[in-house]
Amino acid sequence: MKKYIPSIFVSIFFLIIYRLGSFSKIPFGDSAGKIIDIENNEFNLETYSITHFLYQNFTVLIYKIFPFIDAIEIGRWINIISALLVLFILFKTIYKTTENNWIAFITTIVFGFSFTFWKNTENVEVYTFSLIWIVSYCYFAISYLKTKEINSLLFAGIILGISFFSHIQGVLLLPSYFFLCFFNSQKKEKTFLTLIPILFLGLLYIYPIINQESIKNVLSSSSQSWISNTFKKTSSDYLKDGVKAIGYLIYNFWFFNLFILFIPFKQFFKNTILIFLTLIGIPVFCFSTVYAVSDNYVFFLNFNLSYCILLAIGLQYFISSKPNLKYIISFIIFATPFNYYFAKEIALKTKKGQEFHQEKAYKDGLNYYLLPWMNNNKGIVEVTIQNKKTEEDIEWMKESARKIIKNRANKLSKDELNNL
Repeated sequence: MKKYIPSIFVSIFFLIIYRLGSFSKIPFGDSAGKIIDIENNEFNLETYSITHFLYQNFTVLIYKIFPFIDAIEIGRWINIISALLVLFILFKTIYKTTENNWIAFITTIVFGFSFTFWKNTENVEVYTFSLIWIVSYCYFAISYLKTKEINSLLFAGIILGISFFSHIQGVLLLPSYFFLCFFNSQKKEKTFLTLIPILFLGLLYIYPIINQESIKNVLSSSSQSWISNTFKKTSSDYLKDGVKAIGYLIYNFWFFNLFILFIPFKQFFKNTILIFLTLIGIPVFCFSTVYAVSDNYVFFLNFNLSYCILLAIGLQYFISSKPNLKYIISFIIFATPFNYYFAKEIALKTKKGQEFHQEKAYKDGLNYYLLPWMNNNKGIVEVTIQNKKTEEDIEWMKESARKIIKNRANKLSKDELNNL
């Protein structure tokens, strides 16, 4: 029973943290659209990059089973429960990697407090749900590298394939899976194992082919120019993207980033687990850095996951020679929420920070951009009802908000709608 205490503590601790910090009003971004999908109460067979087949149909299934629960609450709790599952499996994955309970515990806390993961957990979005499949893939892949049991590799391939139905970004993990197949399995099994996620990828094309729609929608979007715009950037743009990506890394993991430096460089070419995690991280990091969308920070989540496991390995190297620093490291990690608060307060002291805070006042300014928790937030529905001016085009968000208003107008007063 004693060995389960850390993972149980993590689950209860973050259940409290995430519920207390969850949104008070429907946030900006895709949240309103996701809630409308739930309220429509219809399964969607489209397997496109923007429909997120698995997530959308799972939320609708839960709504059909529990129709008495508000769609907003279903969206909220699926996110929170997904996050707890991610952290539980991540703990198991890190423990399997390092065989050290304290390292697994403290690194899981680090990831739970990381800005991008925490922020998305407090929202209604697909990314936390999608991460269940990615962390499960990592668990079985590392299990295979540790034990060479073929069933673990089989499960890794199936889970990676399933992840494509949750979010198509999972295809960026294919190089890491091919590494497992070609360098670590018997020859007679390579072809079969390699084809498993490819088969799942092929299944995504059945719907558009049958319905004579653009197959481009599977990996991209025929109505959006995100991919093409990515390749139209100038050298200066790419440089700024790189600096911003490093900034995301610092803001997610703070001083914990330093532990990557304690992994001997040669080990990245010798240790199969390090090679595997690097092959996950590099494609995701490069793609997310240059991807031409305004909220590209969310696309780093798969990278953040593999990177966090690398940091755990770095911590293992560090703590083996300085075990007396465990308590200091633990204290600093549990103080992470204060980092976000003080970062916002410092930014508000600067002229640019104050200007930005005013420009984005309709989103609650720096509170929205620098704090991961979203309780007492400003919402898209109130901005739509009050027709507040915004300095960016959020008409697509307002369109979803208007549908929510229409669906609830006969049941709620204007004040109640404002508080949605």
